Amino acid sequence: MAVMSRSRTVIYIALGICAGALLSMLCVPLETGCGVDSYVHVGTKRKTSAVDMIDYGTDENGNQLNDEDFEPVLMTVNRPVVKKDIDRQRLIRMRYISSELSIKEKLFVGVMVSREEIDLESTTVGINKTLSHYVSKLVFFTKTNSEQSLSGMTIIAFPGEQVNVRMFQIWKYIYEHHGSDYDWFLVIQDDTYIYGDVFMEFLGHMSVGRDLYMGIPIHEAEMDVTFCSRDAGYMLSRNLLAKVGPYWEDCMRKSWNNVPDLEFGRCIQEHSNSHCSTNYEGSTFYAYDFEDKVLTDKEKNDADFQQALAIHHVMDTRTMYKLHKYFSERSLSQTLKQIAELQQNIEEISAYAPGGKSKLTWPVGVKSPFKTTSRFDVMGWEYFSMTHLYGLDDYEPKSPLIGANKQDIDEILTTTMARLNELHGNIYMLGRLVNGYRRFDPNRGMEYTLDMELKLHGDKREILKRVHLLRPLNKVEIVFMPYVTEYTQVTIIVPVVSGSQEQVRVFLDNYARICLETRDKSAVMLIFVYTPTEAMTMATEDIYSANKGYVSYLERKYPGSHLSWISVKTSLPSPIAIMDVVSKKFASDTLFLFTNANMEIAAEFLNRVRMNTIAGWQVFFPIPFSQYDPKIIYADLPNPNRIDISKTAGHFDTYLFEHASFYNSDYMNARKLWDEKHPGSETDHIQSDLDLFEMFLSTKLHTFRAVDPALKLHYHQRICQPSLKEEQYQRCLEGRAVGLASKAQLAMLVLEQQQKLAAEKGNI
Repeated sequence: MAVMSRSRTVIYIALGICAGALLSMLCVPLETGCGVDSYVHVGTKRKTSAVDMIDYGTDENGNQLNDEDFEPVLMTVNRPVVKKDIDRQRLIRMRYISSELSIKEKLFVGVMVSREEIDLESTTVGINKTLSHYVSKLVFFTKTNSEQSLSGMTIIAFPGEQVNVRMFQIWKYIYEHHGSDYDWFLVIQDDTYIYGDVFMEFLGHMSVGRDLYMGIPIHEAEMDVTFCSRDAGYMLSRNLLAKVGPYWEDCMRKSWNNVPDLEFGRCIQEHSNSHCSTNYEGSTFYAYDFEDKVLTDKEKNDADFQQALAIHHVMDTRTMYKLHKYFSERSLSQTLKQIAELQQNIEEISAYAPGGKSKLTWPVGVKSPFKTTSRFDVMGWEYFSMTHLYGLDDYEPKSPLIGANKQDIDEILTTTMARLNELHGNIYMLGRLVNGYRRFDPNRGMEYTLDMELKLHGDKREILKRVHLLRPLNKVEIVFMPYVTEYTQVTIIVPVVSGSQEQVRVFLDNYARICLETRDKSAVMLIFVYTPTEAMTMATEDIYSANKGYVSYLERKYPGSHLSWISVKTSLPSPIAIMDVVSKKFASDTLFLFTNANMEIAAEFLNRVRMNTIAGWQVFFPIPFSQYDPKIIYADLPNPNRIDISKTAGHFDTYLFEHASFYNSDYMNARKLWDEKHPGSETDHIQSDLDLFEMFLSTKLHTFRAVDPALKLHYHQRICQPSLKEEQYQRCLEGRAVGLASKAQLAMLVLEQQQKLAAEKGNI
């Protein structure tokens, strides 16, 4: 039966194929041209030869050409390829991406200062403290040039007592210097308070492409002009400013009225036909007159006060700070209320989501915990008490609870007690912390689990409670940084000590290949360090003569290269002692990279040095990838003579601080400050590379320290001077031990040695 069924299937398939072939033959005409020999015009259904339709032209004798006259010509291998000279216009990029994309800042605020002098108790300073961190730009326009400069304030002076002239001068300055950089321009008096958070939200609901003159309108019937009162401030859009900006000076000459607001509104109306309005796209500019008033419950319950964007006639700084405190607390309360509502909505909706409420994370609205993909991703908990931390790393399992860690734990305990008393009616006192655990979750933040022994008020009983806390990660914040480029010349300072001559030759070869051949903007200064004994024989037997000769050879081979060297006599070549000599030989704007000859030169790393080192702002201490001892890691393998970043080849050495980049001016200022804090200290006492790092930490400069994968160091045995401070000496020994090999490699080495000893013992 199975054979018959299979035979029927084959017969049906064969019949289907035959029927399909027969139908296709019936549908296709018996005589049809192929390829390009013929084609049919749809309109005439006329068969036309393709050769007849193509005109190939004629030869030099006038004979008609056809497709057989065209033969392919093969290019021979030895025939040179002719490059087409295409004149391509060089693309010029903008300095900032916002300029290239025409992205504008939101709000420019100008403050007309009425006082002759600005002091710390003036409302001008109050406006700066309460408004500057909300708006894009805040500029103060004064009547006189003040000799006293206040940090964090941009002050522009327009001398003169004519209010009309000063008004137009301010707007002329705004138009010429900032007219194309912002979407909105607001000018207020120095007695006007504006809560920036609410005002920026107000602007976020309005379109920016309209002609807008906004404020509290006043109509002048005789002149038929509707202008904005400057008491509460007024605002112009960028489009309107672009229209009337070219006429400010002309309007200033024609102004005759003693009311500057009227003249300003008349100028706008004349050149743009725009009037002052208080409403735009459903948004209303509200103002509140605070003259002869104090902040009481009456004002707080006033509807006009609650919805005001600008509060004018605030006569003293104290009142301005009170207003700011009130509006900040109100905004915080509204935000917390919104968070609670969102959390409630999430809980309600989660019942209908896959998994139901069981999949709801805690706290509600926070990202779910990090999911590990292997055992190496498991996040461990740190145990802590009120005095110590346990389990930070394998080399230091117990450490005292000090500094930022202590501040963190104290804040967590304070928050816990405040929250417990808030929930249970202020009945608890902290007895002691029994157990504390914390870990960092990359998705959520720092998680805490506390076992606490609590005491009850008026009761001798003690109870135990376990609480869970989360310090969530905040949003990424964009921090202002000065503009830097990758075209700054880097001067590489390389100390050379006895025993490193061969590595210096390798370093110079790499530098020639990476920098000199590519004409990179860099320079190298070798610091040949002589001990007192070596210095005595320098004239007859110079241990660095081969290195100095090779530098001369490279200078001849690469004309224009910046290669130099100096000799220094010292028994302890610390970075500070060397830089004290070097800094005097260069200009103050020189960018230094202090390193050693064991590094692999990389253009990527040099560019990062240029970008991460900012004069007067930031110094850079990269964490290098240090190679393990090749005698251990390549004992049974050929040495590749290159460093690959892997856990078996090396590690990022957090013990090293001898690689640093900084500007000469910053070094000299830091050195001066260091001498003032440590009077009488000579450079002989500054022996550790950590001293250079601590010296910059004592300044107001940003000290940027981060892992740099392009900074790779060949292995060299670290020498720990016994004359170092005890803490520095122990740290040096730890760094030297960690830099030998990984734990697994050292364990295998010990195991192999034990097996050899056991084998030798067995043979005996």
